[in-house]
Amino acid sequence: MKKNTNYVYDIPQILTLRELLERSAELYAELPAFAVRAAGEVEEINYADFYADVAGLATYLNSLGLEGKKIALIGKNCYAWALSYFAVTAGCGVVVPFDKEYKAGEVANLAADAGIDAILYAPDQTAKVEGLPEAVVRLPFDQFPACIEAGTKRMEEGDTSWAGHKIDPHALGVLIYTSGTTGVAKGVMLSQYNICADLCGVLRVFHVTTDDRTLSVLPMHHTYECLAGFLCPLASGASIAFNESIRTIQADFARYQPTVFIAVPLLLEKLHAKIVGKYASMKGGTALLATQRAMARANPRGARKIFAAVHKVFGGRLRAIICGAAALAPEVYRDLETFGIAMYNGYGLTETAPVLMVHRDSYRSATDVGPALPGVAAKIDEPNEEGVGELIVRGPNVMLGYYNNPDATAEVIRDGWFHTGDLARYDAKTGAYAIVGRCKTMIVTKNGKKIFPEEIEYYVGQSPYVAECMAFGAEGKDGDVKVTVSIYPDAEALAAAGFDPTDVCCAAEVEALLRDAVKAANRSLPAFKHIGRMIVRREPFVKTTTQKIRRNAPENLADPAANESEAEA
Repeated sequence: MKKNTNYVYDIPQILTLRELLERSAELYAELPAFAVRAAGEVEEINYADFYADVAGLATYLNSLGLEGKKIALIGKNCYAWALSYFAVTAGCGVVVPFDKEYKAGEVANLAADAGIDAILYAPDQTAKVEGLPEAVVRLPFDQFPACIEAGTKRMEEGDTSWAGHKIDPHALGVLIYTSGTTGVAKGVMLSQYNICADLCGVLRVFHVTTDDRTLSVLPMHHTYECLAGFLCPLASGASIAFNESIRTIQADFARYQPTVFIAVPLLLEKLHAKIVGKYASMKGGTALLATQRAMARANPRGARKIFAAVHKVFGGRLRAIICGAAALAPEVYRDLETFGIAMYNGYGLTETAPVLMVHRDSYRSATDVGPALPGVAAKIDEPNEEGVGELIVRGPNVMLGYYNNPDATAEVIRDGWFHTGDLARYDAKTGAYAIVGRCKTMIVTKNGKKIFPEEIEYYVGQSPYVAECMAFGAEGKDGDVKVTVSIYPDAEALAAAGFDPTDVCCAAEVEALLRDAVKAANRSLPAFKHIGRMIVRREPFVKTTTQKIRRNAPENLADPAANESEAEA
């Protein structure tokens, strides 16, 4: 009997972030909203206190004449970031989240493009904001306690700016600059209705409870983490803990014991490799892992007990992982499921607030990103003989447009449909979509054959000696397009095999190992997709904050220190 993949949970409609905040403060007042470290101990902040802090800070911002203005926000994930986001969106104006990795010049350029009137920032970002025009109000996070106190006092004395603040759900609410892999950053205009419609869509297919806790690792300025790891938990009475840094992630898993984890493939693949590597380092560990896998597959309900040591790595309570931003290797997905962790793939873009497709509690698969969210219409535009074409969508979560860029907006929104630029395939039996590549990065040979670089990268990446790789087309001597793969070697795997990747004396041996990876990939690919050129990088690829390789970055297309050679079939 076919499983019903259309089942949805009953979630009330939310139109604005103010509604979300007020509803949660009323329903979950005494429950923890955040878990933070204070003086080395974990301290919880409940929903009622969070609401009071937001109201106090928003009132203070309004007292500075910032109501209705654009206010930038920059800093690492923390309570002050969360407080800033809601103070602006729920009671003041338009929030403009910046990537904390931006350089001072980028901050200045985007601040000017957005026309910000103020910036709220972490103290370690001070140098980046010093060059902004004097008229821009600067407010560091460490001054928030005094600001909240001043704002609260103003309310007690009759300031009604918080209580009287009106929000148009369909007007610009969040202006966020993309950090895409194939183009220059553009300002994406999202309304609060866009964001809340997407939030409600996700919660209708993925059940979050007041017992849940997320560990926030991905940058919150990015729409993926902001929605899935921040807004969804707060709308459901769950709590949020903040990862100190990627180096302390295992300690933070143990400290906060999350139940839900929002991740990107690179992070999961590294965690998975460490787990498998731990087994391999034990005497008889590989055989033990094979036996435990077989036992867990035969008895999925007992998987958590069988893999108790693995669950301890994740803090002991982890029940689900949501993975997005790029494709997760199916074998990693299946292994984590075998360990007793429910895996959910998802897909979306900043321009769609961001989620378009995601697995749900009634349907999961290692090879797709699930059906479209309730309320989202999707279809494949001009599919080829294999059913592959550009994914186009429409729905309440589609952006208002690109800021001050009507031409770019008209390019992607045509006849009411948003053109994602991604190539996808639809499965009519499950209603799910599989993303197969990007229109702009697709390699087209002289005779019209089309090759998806993601497929090439998947096969090359099967080698343990490949840390990262990027495939692209480059014109060969005969004028035809030659499939090229640029590889950054895995230093740990090479060291374990007795090679030092930094030693020039080992260069030939390392190149031979990587050439074997290319040969193996070519054996899995039809002749027209064969890799004809290999580049061995000496430096990691330049990436976005969600760890996707920037395909058009000059540094990624040409590494001055790289070794380049013809590949062999």
